[in-house]
Amino acid sequence: MLLVLTLAVARPAATVEMIGSITVEPTMVKGSAAAPVTIVEFSDYQ
Repeated sequence: MLLVLTLAVARPAATVEMIGSITVEPTMVKGSAAAPVTIVEFSDYQ
């Protein structure tokens, strides 16, 4: 198990590519605006 964890840590970091952007109303935001990750949920109730 230790070997598996060591190999996982030794891998180079993946490159990040921004593929788009969206605008979110400030009243619909929960948490810090400086958070490193943003999760947006879209739902449609019919």
